[in-house]
Amino acid sequence: MQLNTPDIISFVKSEGIELVGVAPIKPLLTDERYKKNVERICPNAKCVIVFGNIFPQSILDACPENARPARYSLETLYSEGAEICLKISRVLEKNGYRGVIIPAYLPVEMSYQTFGLKGDLNLKLVAAEAGLGSRGRNDLLITPNYGPRVRLFGVITDADLKPTPKNDKDYCTDCRMCIEACPAEALSETGCNPRLCSPYSMKYGLPRILQFISELEKGESTKKIFKKLQGMEMWNFWQALSQGSYYECFMCIQSCPVGKIKFGKA
Repeated sequence: MQLNTPDIISFVKSEGIELVGVAPIKPLLTDERYKKNVERICPNAKCVIVFGNIFPQSILDACPENARPARYSLETLYSEGAEICLKISRVLEKNGYRGVIIPAYLPVEMSYQTFGLKGDLNLKLVAAEAGLGSRGRNDLLITPNYGPRVRLFGVITDADLKPTPKNDKDYCTDCRMCIEACPAEALSETGCNPRLCSPYSMKYGLPRILQFISELEKGESTKKIFKKLQGMEMWNFWQALSQGSYYECFMCIQSCPVGKIKFGKA
């Protein structure tokens, strides 16, 4: 059966998703690594079906005082989006096409080339090419109605779907609020510095775990090593690894005024 773009968009929207589009594959292959990834996982790929799952603002507004609701909700958003991606893949396969999900979170390639900071495709670029929004100073996708408060998901396919129109409007207002709100000073007019962002936003992620192991190796005595292993930081490592969410900072998302709801007082 010949699928078309309206069919796919209608299906994704029936799953409760408001933001969905189709991006052509060629503009997304910005380096050799992406080209090899796509050739390996989806030969003869034509396009990427991309959608944004909305991150409720009221949950983000609890940050930075309490990031736990946002951390919990983040995992729920990824689980919900992954389920919809599987459904898209099944629809494509039933009609004779490949449908390969791009991991939206983990796993990613762990190598000295990527340092675990790059996915199989850049979903922010995919979404911008599909017309869902524009890149902001916080290096996130800014959508017209929800700002950066979305999580992005994509499915590569060899179905020859017509791309949705790219939107050349810049939704970033240059207000600098994300730059000023960043506690790690990782944001600037030129984008985000991941080497400043990661240690702060992922306090109990891989960078801190490696540092923690290094500190253990320098332990002066077995007693001090065991004391450190029994400390509260170890509890936080356990929680992050058990839940699968180690992000502690959401201020670049929370602070953006674009599409922000003004809640009334109770």
